[in-house]
Amino acid sequence: MSRTLHNGFTLLELMIVVVILSILAAIAYPSYRNQVLQTRRVDGKSAVLEVAMAEERYYTKNKVYTSTLADLSINSALKAGKSNEGYYTLSLSISDDASTFTITAEATGTQADDTACKAMSMNQSGEKTSSNGATATSQCW
Repeated sequence: MSRTLHNGFTLLELMIVVVILSILAAIAYPSYRNQVLQTRRVDGKSAVLEVAMAEERYYTKNKVYTSTLADLSINSALKAGKSNEGYYTLSLSISDDASTFTITAEATGTQADDTACKAMSMNQSGEKTSSNGATATSQCW
């Protein structure tokens, strides 16, 4: 009696591997996506801080804040109202007497899926807030 050895995988073994890989991917992808969104927050934070510093320099020279990003000594992307990597749109508002300002970075594009920190703001006093009402000690800042 002769025995024949077969090399390779059966269809059942292959399907078990596919199921296991699918389960692992279903668990890992949301975690990966969340980490990417958190990492991109740095783009918005750095843009807000850079504009805030430029506003303070402007205030030192002119004794008032400006409501126009183009008046500030910042790079062209920020002057156009976009963060350096383009994940956030910037807006600047000042009080009627131009003695206070608030700079806000709002998530756009794929970063708009970051509902926890969709918008991050900072005022002239350095108070930081986010769209979920979180303070500077929270996950956004």
